[in-house]
Amino acid sequence: MVADRRASAAGPGPAPGRGRSPLLPETGSSGAPLTAVIAVISSLACIALAAFILTASAAENWTADLNASVTVQVKGADVAEIEQRAGRAAEALKSAPEVISFKLIPSAEAGKLLEPWLGKGNTGSLNVPALIELKLTDDGRRNLPALAEKLSAASPGLVLDDHGDWNARLSSAARSGQALAFAIFALILGAACAIAMFASRAGLAANAEVVSLLHLVGATDHYIAGEVQRRYTIIGLRGSLIGLVIAYFFVGLFALATRPRAAEETLVPGIDFGYGLVLPMLLVPIAICLVTAISARLTVLRTLGETY
Repeated sequence: MVADRRASAAGPGPAPGRGRSPLLPETGSSGAPLTAVIAVISSLACIALAAFILTASAAENWTADLNASVTVQVKGADVAEIEQRAGRAAEALKSAPEVISFKLIPSAEAGKLLEPWLGKGNTGSLNVPALIELKLTDDGRRNLPALAEKLSAASPGLVLDDHGDWNARLSSAARSGQALAFAIFALILGAACAIAMFASRAGLAANAEVVSLLHLVGATDHYIAGEVQRRYTIIGLRGSLIGLVIAYFFVGLFALATRPRAAEETLVPGIDFGYGLVLPMLLVPIAICLVTAISARLTVLRTLGETY
C-alpha cells in the first residue's frame, strides 16, 4: 500500500513495453518552429561570443607589439640630411646599454610603406622621415627621456614615439567593443529565456486537458514540470547545436574574407580560428540548454501553482 501511494505521488509512468512519450507534442510551440528559433538565437550568441574573443585577442596582439617597441623618426630638409642624421643616430644606439636591438628603415623604404594610401611612385618628392625601430629593456622604457636626450645630442631633429597614445586608444576601443559584444550576448540569453517561458505557457495552454487529467490521476506539479523541462532540454540542445554549426560557418567565412595580405599583416592581424575561439563557443549550447530548461520548469511550476 505504501508503495502504491509513492507511485501515485510520483506521477504516472510509462506503460509496460511502451516507450516514454513526451507530455507536449512535437508540433506547435514545442516542435520544429521552436527548434529553428533557438538555432537562430544560438548562432547569434556564438557570433557575439566570437566577437568578444576576437576583439580581446586583436587588442592584445596590437598592444603587445606597441609596448615591445619604440619608434624614432628622423626628419630633415632633404633625403641626404635625413640619411646622415639616421646614420649618426644608429651609431649612438650601438653603444646604448638600454637598447636590445634596433632596425633602421631608410627614407626610401619608409616611403614604400605609404604607397597603399598615396599610390605607387607618388612618394619620391616627399621628404619621408627615416624610421628606427627599437627594442628596449624594461629600464630603457622607464627612462625614455634620457634616451631621447642622448639621441638628440648625437643627431638633432629626432622624435621618439613610445606609441602611448595609440596604445591607449586601442585599449579603449577594445574595451568598448568587448562591452558591446558581452551586452549583446546577455540580451540573446535573455531572449532565449523569454522564448522558453512563452513556449512553455503556450504548450500548457494547448494541452490543458492532458494536464488536468494528470492532476486527477495524482501527478504532482514537479512531475509535470520535469516532463516539460526534459522536453525543452532536448529542443534547446538540438537547436543550439544547429546554431553552433551555423556560427562556425559564418565565422570561418569572415576569417577567410578578412585574411590580410603579407604586406598588411603588421598593421591588420588576421583572425586566429583556433582552439582559443572554437572551444569557448562550445559553451553556448550548454548555456542555451540550461536557460531554456530552467526557464521552462520555473514557468510551468508557477503556472500550475496559479491554476491548481
